Amino acid sequence: MYFTNKNKKMARRPYDFLAEGYDASEIELKRACKSGDKKAMRSAMKNHHDFEYALLYRLTPESKKERKRRYNGK
Repeated sequence: MYFTNKNKKMARRPYDFLAEGYDASEIELKRACKSGDKKAMRSAMKNHHDFEYALLYRLTPESKKERKRRYNGK
């Protein structure tokens, strides 16, 4: 599938944490692009990608089943 174990693990965090991290990573990415530093851009893009995919994974049926099972103790 498209999602790594890191994305799936991050998706377990509260939605607010992921949304704030996504917004912060987007600002970091824009700042890195303006500076032209390729190393900073690569790092910022990786961070942004991880938050974005964690948020997307939360929308999948697989994630919803996992969270339901985790919170119901089954």
